[in-house]
Formats: sequence, C-alpha cells, structure tokens
Amino acid sequence: MKRIHIPKGYQTPVAPQPQELPHAGGPPAPRTARQELNGRSRHASPLPAAAAALAVAAISGCAVTAQPRTSDAVAPDVTEPILAEQPIDLDAEYLIGPTNSRDLRYRIDWQTRTSPQANSGIKQVSIQHDSVLVLDGQNFLTRLRREDGTRLWRIPVAEQRSEIHGITFLPYLDRIFLSTGSDIFILDADTGSLIRKQRLGQIASTAPVVFGRFFLYGARNGQLVWHSFDVGFQWRAFQISSSIRIPPLIVDGYVVTVGTAGRIMILDASSATSLWERQLLNEVIAAPVAGENMVYIAGLDQYVWAFDLQTGRSAWRHLSESPLEDSPVLIGDRLYQQIPAQGLVCFEARPVDAPGGKVIWQAPDVRGNVVSRYPDHMVVWDGRQRLLTTVGTAGAVIKSVSLPWVKHLQASGLQDGNLVAAADDGRVIRLVPRD
Repeated sequence: MKRIHIPKGYQTPVAPQPQELPHAGGPPAPRTARQELNGRSRHASPLPAAAAALAVAAISGCAVTAQPRTSDAVAPDVTEPILAEQPIDLDAEYLIGPTNSRDLRYRIDWQTRTSPQANSGIKQVSIQHDSVLVLDGQNFLTRLRREDGTRLWRIPVAEQRSEIHGITFLPYLDRIFLSTGSDIFILDADTGSLIRKQRLGQIASTAPVVFGRFFLYGARNGQLVWHSFDVGFQWRAFQISSSIRIPPLIVDGYVVTVGTAGRIMILDASSATSLWERQLLNEVIAAPVAGENMVYIAGLDQYVWAFDLQTGRSAWRHLSESPLEDSPVLIGDRLYQQIPAQGLVCFEARPVDAPGGKVIWQAPDVRGNVVSRYPDHMVVWDGRQRLLTTVGTAGAVIKSVSLPWVKHLQASGLQDGNLVAAADDGRVIRLVPRD
C-alpha cells in the first residue's frame, strides 16, 4: 500500500454524506473511481468512457497522484494514469480530511489502519516517546512509529475479558508494561513478545505512574502501593481512603493522591510518608493537575481548588455554578476549566491577592477540554459530542468541526502539540500544525 500525496494547492471536491459502514463505528471505505469504472465497462462502449474522461479533465483541471513512501500508513494506490477516473474523495478517505484539517489549522501527516480484532473497536490510544500505542477491544496491542505511522508489530497482550488499566513505555529499558487489576505484563518493545509477568501485591484500581524503579498505583482497598518492577515485589503501601479511583500524580518528588469522599493526600514519593492532607466538601472524580509548586483540583463541591504543593495552604478557591466533572488543564500561567453552566473558563494560575481566584475570560459556547495551545489559539476537544474547536487566546471561537467517527483524540504535548486521532474502524491519523 502507498500513501496518497495531496499536491500543493489541490482543492478537495465536496464530499458526499457518510454512509453506514460494515466496520464498527466507522465510515465505509469508499469505492474508488477505478472500481466504478470497472463496474461500468462491461456494459458501456469505449466512446462514452473516453468522452467522460475528457469531461473530467476539463472540469477538474488536475489529477490526484501518489508518491510512494516507505510507511505502511497509506491510502489506496492511484499512481497509474487511468482513463475516466474521478478524483478520489480525500475527505471521505481520511478520518479527518484535508478540508477539516485546513479549517482547524493542521495538515495531514499520515494515516494508517490498525485492524481491530473481530471489529472490536479501539479502547485506548497512548502517545509515548517515539510511538503511538493502540489497544483494541480484544486486547490486541499495536505499536506504531509516531513519525510516519509505520506498524512495528501487533500482538494479543491479555485475555479478552481483562481490563487494561495502563500502558507504560520505558525506552531506556526497551520495555512496555501493561497493568491489569492483578498483574503487570512486561513486553519487549522491539518485538512485542512477552518477557515475563509480575503479580501485584494488591488489586489495582488505577493505572500506575512511574517513580524511579517503582510503579505507584491506587488499590481497590484504598491503599497507595509502591511496586518495584525490577524485582516484581511490593515495597510500601499507604492507606489513603476506603478506595482510590483516580491515578496518582507525581510532580517534583511529591505524590498527589485523591481518595473517595473528597480526601486529598500529598506524600513524599521517596519515603512513602504523608506530608499533608485535606478533606474537601464533596467527591472528586476528575484527575488533579500540578505545576510551579501548586496543585489544582476540581470537585463535585463546585469549587476549583488551588493548594500550595509543599505546605497544603489554600492559595485560592473559585466557586462555580455547577459540580465539576472535568479535570483542569494547566498550561504555563493559565488554568483552563470546563464548567457545565459556564463553558470553558480561563483562570490566572497564580493570582496575587485573589482568594476567590481570577477569571481571565469565559467562553460559554465552548464545550470540552483544551488539548494543546499554540501562539495565537488553542484546540478544545469535546469527546462527548465529538467536536473539535479552535479558540482564540481571548476565548473567541474561530472554528468548530464535527468529527463523528473520531473516538479518541490526543495531543503529543500541551504546548504546540501534534494531534493523533483514532476511530473504531481502526483508522489512526496524525495531524501537524500548518506552517
């Protein structure tokens, strides 16, 4: 297979409305012009076909050609000149087509298919280091090379019924770790082959995070557990609450943990000792964020909380109009929070003499969370409505695009990131910012 090359200045023809697909959750692969031509040629004379070719050439004024690439992240081959072939509908071929990409200020870098086992869809997508890791509904894991979409390997990693809590790639060990409730599977990063399996000391309820030679994870019994992955044994455990559902957060040697009923505890990651704790007014179901010696938490008590990471002192707290279910996003000196009754709200992360917080702007029509910020705009993804929106730095909406087939969307970084999106039919695409 070869990649479709989009010539500079090519204008995409208007795409037909998507049709129902045989693939789970995704659009059907459109019939190429070659297939349409072959289907008609058995019943049509060559003269009308030649006339059609001349008409197409006159109308389109250009042809779509392909340039071979070494990657298997490709679209159908159209390199051969074909009489009477219609231009390929690139907007239907790609998960996020050239028209939408251009409107969102991106360009298509590559697209590939990961072929979910038995049309089971895609459960997880993770951008880590030089790879994009894709887990399908039957626990087949595919490793793609991030730069060009080449598929390096695809293997079954766990039983279909197993829930994979986390995927962790440690390139300095050349290992990929997959964690379930009871085990950690260690894979060779180059081949995907299973090297060994480690039994966890407690039943995990969250994905793990890495600290040195340890995985730290929340357990079903409410303990924060230090698991030594080099020897495969539990080192320490600390009781946080009755249960833990949110993965711990490591920042500057501190562990930020969120237990049930709004219990917050900060521990020293090296010694597994408690430094401070707080009891909020209600449950917290959104992951916290931290940076610049601050930790930010959004709770069902309708507050956005800002604490000093070292001392636990409340720097500010903002009372919103609704319970908060989305995590805050910290980029530089700005904190972005999705508030159901208010839309996207931008706060100053470290305001001076503002115990109630300082709102910079509100965008009531913007739903979703910021995935990456650029010099003059940011991109907001609403996974519930599958809507991607570009927003100006003052909160004005620039463009909103509906992407009904996109199930997962991530950025490679919060600042100037590339986007990776995936659909249940197995298509994975990478977009990069336009120059």
